[in-house]
Amino acid sequence: MRIPSKIRISSGFLPFHDNIKNTGKTAGKKAGLTLLFAFLLFFTGFFSVFLYHAAPSFLADASYNRLCREIFRNELSGNTLTLHYTLKNPADYGIYDHEAHLPVYSSENRALSQAAVTDWLEELSAIDQKQLSAENQYSYTLLTRYLTLQQSLSAYSCYAEPLSPGSGMQQTLPVLFSEYQFQKRKDIDDYLSLLSQTDDYFKGLLVYEREKANAGLFMSKSSAEMLADSCESFLTKDSIGSGSHFLVESFATRLNEFQEAYPELLDNAAFDAYCQENIRILTQEVMPAYQMLAQEMTELSESASSANHTGISGGSPQPLSSDTSVSFADYFTDRLADTFGQATDSFTDSFLRYAAGNSAGLSEKQRYYALLIRKDTGSYRSITEIQDMLYAQFDTLRLNLITLKRWDAASQGASKHTHPLSVEDILAFLQEDMRQDFPPLLSGSDAQGNGILKKQLPPISCDIKYIGESLSATSAPAFYLTPQMDAFHKNVIYINPASSLEGTALFTTLAHEGFPGHLYQTVYARESGIADTKNPLRGILDYPGYAEGWALYVELLSYDYAGNYYAADTEIQKTARSLELCLCALLDLHIHYYGLTLPQTQALLAQFGLSADAAENIYSYIAEEPANYLKYYLSYLEILSLKQEAEKLWKEEYSDYRFHQFYLDAGPSDFLSLRERLLMER
Repeated sequence: MRIPSKIRISSGFLPFHDNIKNTGKTAGKKAGLTLLFAFLLFFTGFFSVFLYHAAPSFLADASYNRLCREIFRNELSGNTLTLHYTLKNPADYGIYDHEAHLPVYSSENRALSQAAVTDWLEELSAIDQKQLSAENQYSYTLLTRYLTLQQSLSAYSCYAEPLSPGSGMQQTLPVLFSEYQFQKRKDIDDYLSLLSQTDDYFKGLLVYEREKANAGLFMSKSSAEMLADSCESFLTKDSIGSGSHFLVESFATRLNEFQEAYPELLDNAAFDAYCQENIRILTQEVMPAYQMLAQEMTELSESASSANHTGISGGSPQPLSSDTSVSFADYFTDRLADTFGQATDSFTDSFLRYAAGNSAGLSEKQRYYALLIRKDTGSYRSITEIQDMLYAQFDTLRLNLITLKRWDAASQGASKHTHPLSVEDILAFLQEDMRQDFPPLLSGSDAQGNGILKKQLPPISCDIKYIGESLSATSAPAFYLTPQMDAFHKNVIYINPASSLEGTALFTTLAHEGFPGHLYQTVYARESGIADTKNPLRGILDYPGYAEGWALYVELLSYDYAGNYYAADTEIQKTARSLELCLCALLDLHIHYYGLTLPQTQALLAQFGLSADAAENIYSYIAEEPANYLKYYLSYLEILSLKQEAEKLWKEEYSDYRFHQFYLDAGPSDFLSLRERLLMER
């Protein structure tokens, strides 16, 4: 730790000169000088006392902020793609131009990362947390828990899956490439350089996949087949040559925007040369890289011995959450009234029986899964507590839904005119509907921001884009692309045309991704100045549960808003949606922690009238994406629990508006730290 041993502070006072002429008022001057001298002595003494008390706090904050900046720069400097997406002006944060490169996995690099985490924890422990400012004390707690969790997870290095068929890097990388913005000429060159490194990047991931295979943790054969099929069809010579592939179209669009903005930096000849180089790299380097990945993963799947593992592995992805593509609500909602009255007690008993039968002794997979839940949700509850929360929620929702269905049948439903709404209409209505329940954004208003945001902020814009055909089959129905920390007024929401979102499904999905979901939450955090140039680290610490729990919370809340525009019974839809996700969260827990098998899952879901094939699709996706449903639903339950705590503490001073402001003002956090912060607001 580098802390200055001595701080030198200048008083700033100028010396008096001896050659002051006597003008007949010598006594007055002497008296004035005496008083001034006495004042200086008093002030110097006061200042010394002040420094005596303030210096430890000043030093602690300075040391902590320096360490955070060091971690921030370390995390971003080694990955040009991440750096570009995080900062528009890296130099403002002490990060300067360097050669563009993607990080390539190796066991040596992994060991260096683990050593860095250990070093940072040691440096943190040398800082006196009590001497920090209030906000730094909270940040210190967050960072200590964050790094400690990373350190614990490092012991399970072969359990993560970067090539999951539905959400792996082979899916994510092209989307990030397609949104790589050109703000200067060097960005174009960097982009093409990064694109050409796809082969090396995939080779690094294959090194990791071989380590997984050697540890008996390779993905199932069906997952590898799905991955290979998507890789082989992702890029073709026809789609590249015709210019229809989104990596060709998006490059030309971004290049054209850059030329219009900076015509002096890019003439037509350079424009054409860049387009040709992009096509060459896609044809000769990126397409072969995907073909190589497909072949290598297929060969690995044939030699790996883990194809039939239960939990932390699985089969072909059939995404089910709001951020994923397939839902079994069509099976689910129509059968609830008929099946729940008879089946739910035995259903819950079955879960308990499987849990009891498969809980003898904790395995390495179970330990990893418990840590993964903590990382992905931010919940520090035990597995038993989590299980009890889900059971209680499931029973409450079941009874509510039965009551709602009976009431709806008796009333024969309400008559309300249904009219189609565009994406733009929905986003506008959501911003209007949320006004009374959520604090406003500063961007585009007359209000001034804090921290680095003292200038007038530009209005927030949101571009709606559509996922290309080459990715639509395995992509989410919609997703929000997080903007740069220092340029957050331009936002993008992608919609998957293949998902056929419409009506309340489109409305609530846009609430999840836009307002008051991810877009609103992200912009609010950026405006707050939580991650400024003095300490930007909180801007990149990843708290999936804080973000996804909030997005699901407001998605379910938005069903009430949707009731203003659609004739459907949105209360039934909201309850069924919540029950569906609660069931999937329970399956997630029991498949990965208790080893629930496919036949057991099929028997359970048969109680809802789901076919064996439908149950297999659900099982396969959950098996492939451990803790994914808990990331959404357990985090949502944590928000509800926090909300109940706030109601008890604030009593008559409670309002949803105040709770939402508390949650947003705290910024991305784990739920243990949020609860501690709430209790300090008594």
